[in-house]
Amino acid sequence: MEFPVVRDQFFYPIYLNELIDWQSFVVQEYVKGKKSAREVVDSLIIDIQYPWWLGQPDDSHTLNMYHGRYKWCKTVSEDFWDKTSMVLGTNKVADCDGSAITAVACLRAFGLKPEDTYVAFGVVKDASSGQILGGHAYTFARDSSFGTSKYVLCEMTLDEPPERYPEVGSTLDDLKKPFRYENIVYEPEWLFNDVQFIEVPSSDKRMMLKIVKRKKFVENRMKYEAIAKAWKIDTKPLRKFRSKLAKIREKL
Repeated sequence: MEFPVVRDQFFYPIYLNELIDWQSFVVQEYVKGKKSAREVVDSLIIDIQYPWWLGQPDDSHTLNMYHGRYKWCKTVSEDFWDKTSMVLGTNKVADCDGSAITAVACLRAFGLKPEDTYVAFGVVKDASSGQILGGHAYTFARDSSFGTSKYVLCEMTLDEPPERYPEVGSTLDDLKKPFRYENIVYEPEWLFNDVQFIEVPSSDKRMMLKIVKRKKFVENRMKYEAIAKAWKIDTKPLRKFRSKLAKIREKL
């Protein structure tokens, strides 16, 4: 299986599936003691924080190595795709792509087969107008602990776990289709795990790396407000934003 090479979203070129490093020590340690796949996902939603700095989402990563003529330094400032070991091995901070990747890696470490969990990279649309609200990443999982034999969609940017995860379908083909949930539509463009990569044909032939910029909160806010409305649960970046507004109001 040939995977795309990640060049601009990591410090150096790597294959996309290298991000799902589920055999890493910190990933294996995280799932120890977890009793179900659902508990793994619920725990990650609780534990992972959304990156935030000076009132804006923050995705800046710098790798600084050696000194003198051996010095090597690389900064990715806008759209960094985390390895799971980086998320769990540091302070458990990630945005939508990092948290979706982390969920799949942890589910694999817990024991789910590759065909039972996928990362989806794509977009979120307004269900009524079809407007793209922003690029997004989320997770599909299939395990009886979710209360169904079908795949469910796990929205990893929620501020707390939902009472239930919505059923998407029973087959891989179901995961390739746009999925409407309340007022929004999740539309995948890539599906992948550590052993399989699938590019989903798109009606308007967008390329995943050329979609709407995802790091500017002026664009992201609409997306996260729509997600919060659909799930009836606040999202992590919105909670941060509202907390900041509350502090400002207290000073006035």
